Amino acid sequence: MPLFRASPSGSGKGGPRKWKVKAPRREERGCGSLARLCLWSLAENMKTVWTKDYTQNYMDQYCFRYIIGPFNILPGDLVEELLSLLSSRHLLTRGALHLLLLPQLRRLTLACCSGLVTSSLCQLVGLRCPSLLCLDLSGAQQLCSPVLCELIRALPSLRSLSLAGTPCDGPVVVAMAGGCPALQHLDVSRCHRLAPADLLPLAHRPPGGYTGLGLRSLLALDVGFGEEEGDRAWVAAFLLLALPLLTRAALEDLGEACRLIAGRDFDFPGARFRRGAQPQGGESDEEDDGEEEAEEEGGEGASGRNVGRNTPLSEGQRGAGKGDPEKQAITLSLQEAQGVSCGALTELGRVCPNLRSLALTGEEGPGRHGARAMAQWAGQLHSLSLQLAGDLREGLPVIQPVGASLSSLTLEGVRMDGNASFLQLIRACPKLKTLHIHTEPPGNAEEQEEEEEAEEDVEAHLRDVPRLPLLHSLKLNFLLDQRQERPVMSWRALKWALVALLGGSPLLEKVSLSALPCPLDDVFRLVRCRPPAPSAPTPLQCLRDLSMTRCDVSEATVMTLVTSINSLSFLDLSGCWPLSVICFSQLQWQALRRRCPLSVVMLGCDWHVQIYPDIEAACL
Repeated sequence: MPLFRASPSGSGKGGPRKWKVKAPRREERGCGSLARLCLWSLAENMKTVWTKDYTQNYMDQYCFRYIIGPFNILPGDLVEELLSLLSSRHLLTRGALHLLLLPQLRRLTLACCSGLVTSSLCQLVGLRCPSLLCLDLSGAQQLCSPVLCELIRALPSLRSLSLAGTPCDGPVVVAMAGGCPALQHLDVSRCHRLAPADLLPLAHRPPGGYTGLGLRSLLALDVGFGEEEGDRAWVAAFLLLALPLLTRAALEDLGEACRLIAGRDFDFPGARFRRGAQPQGGESDEEDDGEEEAEEEGGEGASGRNVGRNTPLSEGQRGAGKGDPEKQAITLSLQEAQGVSCGALTELGRVCPNLRSLALTGEEGPGRHGARAMAQWAGQLHSLSLQLAGDLREGLPVIQPVGASLSSLTLEGVRMDGNASFLQLIRACPKLKTLHIHTEPPGNAEEQEEEEEAEEDVEAHLRDVPRLPLLHSLKLNFLLDQRQERPVMSWRALKWALVALLGGSPLLEKVSLSALPCPLDDVFRLVRCRPPAPSAPTPLQCLRDLSMTRCDVSEATVMTLVTSINSLSFLDLSGCWPLSVICFSQLQWQALRRRCPLSVVMLGCDWHVQIYPDIEAACL
């Protein structure tokens, strides 16, 4: 392979990093197009031919500014797809990555292989890929602040940057503000070296200019080590006002910030906001005097500039400064908000009337006022995430006012309190496409009685359970103590809710069930017995991914699912204690007989099995 060397490099250690091959993702398992199959073949040959040659003869001896070889003639979109394929199958080594860092790249995602991201690799990215538009380095812990600053300055065309979970700090944010004028999306979540006030340079307005960064998405949850907690709300308030193009925000104390904005409480520590401030020239003498007074009183923000002077406002915000400021409301253009407490729903509704997606957290339910505030987004809210340390019946008042329009619902920490609440939840959200629940089973003894009553009239229950005809993805994971090998079958009546979800959702493609407190054999039997809706597909016939980790399911049920669902391409049975090695042999035989390739993962306490079909099986 012809290589052009730039300069010798004395830093080289070891060979390419080895990765354990796991089950490929769903999008990699289908038969796909001819181009996809060619990329699969190319990925296999890379390891034994080009990557091997480069690793053995060049990688640790030289540092190449460019590599001219078999890949530089590929279009940028094919290089991106090849990188995605290698990354998703955990085949992306340091040598392969060096060969694919090419000038035609526009998007580079290294979140799945963050262990490969080093300072030398960042230097190569800055040299070889100056036209990158999107860069994702999430989880790269081996970097330092100067390396990130240098990389960011070398990529002036960036529009999307994710540094979540990296050592990003204040100087890195300053580098973004000054070196990435086209930046629209930024994710610095879980950057613990980044204090809340370090985000203020993102709102910097160059001298003589009316606008700074045109950020439309800012994700900055869980930043800092807990210091400056009192500053989080006013920093969030300032960023919301100073970045008028924001449509997506995930900020600490976002709800409290909306409370400050709604109450026009702009006298924050270390800064002084002017009421009705205009972003352009033409302020009155009285406003100029207010600016001078703020400067004299030490109104310098954390970024070293007067915060009030540089606060740009949107059209709705500018309208708030006309007339009596106490009677005019300030509204933001946010459509997606994360980091909002349940107690701040009322203020959030006043400031953000156009929300489409909302993530709520709280130790208890929102109460009557919070539920009333949710009603203003009825018919427009499409996505809701609720993290609540309470029972499901306490969360229902938040969900029901907007349930009719929801297409995505995520519940975390909400304790299940029986079948009635669960079925009520399903009935309240008939248009769901995604339902993800991480919860605990109820601990009362009434579930057994409910189960005995339910067995009396199976046909009546099958007729009455609700349907979710648009559901594509279902995740129902129950928490399990690490000391427990298997869950206690304490909620056998859960099967009716599962029958509603599995049998009444003919478009289901991905199902994840973990540590369910009820046996699954009866669930799938009832799903097969339940008649499909008129002109609807047979239940489970669109299913591609099925995970039943640490669940009570028999070998006979597993074999029935594999033989009856032709679209099934991934099956995870890890921790299913009723299964044996004999079941593995039968699944292996079935996997070879299927026209659609099947990947099976069975990780138990005493034996571990992974079945992968050959690439040629996709062509059968």
